[in-house]
Amino acid sequence: MNAADIPPPAEHTRESRPDWAGHRWIVVADSPFLPAHGGGEREHLGFVRAATARGLLAALVVPTDDDPAAFDRQDDLAALRDLVAPAPALFVPRRRSVLAAATPWRPYVVGSRPPRRGVVADLRAMAPDATGVVIFTYKSHHLGHAVARGLGLSAVVRAHNLEGPYHHALAHSESAPKSWAIRAEAIRIDLDERRLERDGWLAGIADISSSDAAIRARRSRVPVRHVPTFALGGEPDWAAERHTPPATPVVTFIGALDVRTNHDALRWFRERVWPTVLAEVPGTCWHIVGRKPPPWLREEAAGWDSVRLFPDVPDPKEYLRGTTVAVNPAVSGSGVNIKLVEYLAMAVPVVSTERGMQGLGLNRGVDLAVADDPTVFAAEVVALLRDPDRAQRLGYTGQTTALEILDVDRSLGLLAGMFGAAA
Repeated sequence: MNAADIPPPAEHTRESRPDWAGHRWIVVADSPFLPAHGGGEREHLGFVRAATARGLLAALVVPTDDDPAAFDRQDDLAALRDLVAPAPALFVPRRRSVLAAATPWRPYVVGSRPPRRGVVADLRAMAPDATGVVIFTYKSHHLGHAVARGLGLSAVVRAHNLEGPYHHALAHSESAPKSWAIRAEAIRIDLDERRLERDGWLAGIADISSSDAAIRARRSRVPVRHVPTFALGGEPDWAAERHTPPATPVVTFIGALDVRTNHDALRWFRERVWPTVLAEVPGTCWHIVGRKPPPWLREEAAGWDSVRLFPDVPDPKEYLRGTTVAVNPAVSGSGVNIKLVEYLAMAVPVVSTERGMQGLGLNRGVDLAVADDPTVFAAEVVALLRDPDRAQRLGYTGQTTALEILDVDRSLGLLAGMFGAAA
């Protein structure tokens, strides 16, 4: 199959998807999401872009720090204002004090994002036509509740994870004593999340992961729906992308390199998969692309002839365009893996672990290759490196499925339906 034989993906327009007519939403974010580096930030950005383009955004509320650099952040608040214009953006201060962390009835991730005095009055004046509140994510539910209650509006939480299990997984990936603190917070989050799932003020919870939604629906009194990721929302160029395999085989991993779960993935692939791939297909190069690589990764990459590290690049897509096979060796953590969506959207053939593809509704062996055993994982990578036609077919079917799943208009309609059911 040649690239010329591959039909362009179907396009959807607002006219064909009028499900959200009459809706105007106040979006309560959990943090500034520009510049968008991580998967959660790209999910925020994609949703806000899509909602703004369709006239759904009434206002944006963002918890912010007075000194982002103190928390290793580079927030661009001016870019956020420009992004949502003509809708208003309202920035509310975060609370980073020990008191916020020590509150026994509210986890730190929630207590550090409190509603400030006057936020409801400001929003009443700034967004008088608002019809509902979309809360991104669980972390902002205290702030979002205050906004929804004060304005008398229904609210939906956009959940990125089952937060309790997610934080337990983070604790498992750390060593003591840091793991003890994360585990204590995970317990409080788990209890608070279960309480939230029973709260009558919520119109619903929209889970990004289908598997998370299934688990939550069994235990929640609040309506739960699976609403796929908006990570590529508002970026139509992804749908038109076609990667071109290079003459020299390249295996690519993209991800935030300051995240412990990605450290686990890189070590697993380096120690248990990469030696086999290199022995079977000599000359293959492994590209590691991402922000904030730790010193140990920089040092190790410098000593590998077959590995190149590309830190803090402005556009990861540049490296996907020139790859042969992308790998997603997730062995820890939970939730939806956003980088897998980006691989597939560019028609790049992918080998992933089962954990790495969970919650996306993909078909193993059809949309991507899946293996948890390192020997089988290596064999799948080698097979795709040796068979360009099979790799191209896998990339095409993966892209087709990904773009169907990532139909932003359909997902916005699902979200609007949750508000409609509550009304």
